[in-house]
Amino acid sequence: MTFQKIDHIGIVVKDLATGIATFEQNFGLKADPSRGGEMPAMGLKNAFLPVADSGEADIEMIQALGEEGAVAAFAKERGEGQFLLSIAVDDIAAAVEKLRAAGARVSDPRGGLAFVSMKSTHGVNLQIVQR
Repeated sequence: MTFQKIDHIGIVVKDLATGIATFEQNFGLKADPSRGGEMPAMGLKNAFLPVADSGEADIEMIQALGEEGAVAAFAKERGEGQFLLSIAVDDIAAAVEKLRAAGARVSDPRGGLAFVSMKSTHGVNLQIVQR
């Protein structure tokens, strides 16, 4: 298992269109229309804003679709702001195994994603992703 790079940073916003417009106006970042959208099963909609033309890292804007789920709970408790740090790995199963062997609490991988407990990361909501 190899950590490859920071994949993206997730930011919770009250309104997705407003968040995208703010980052476009202030930083020149534009949403990639081929990525993101509504994910009712996760209770969110999102958009990815590439930080550079190279596609090395993104900012993910995330809006809760309702009152339930992790994004809605975060927004209710903390308001808008940084929600997660996502790190790309070459092998999600091996990454989960290695992290668990080191004593970290990690969710089972699903859809190429796994989450590391904030108790294992000094309060950081850490996601690992295999693209």
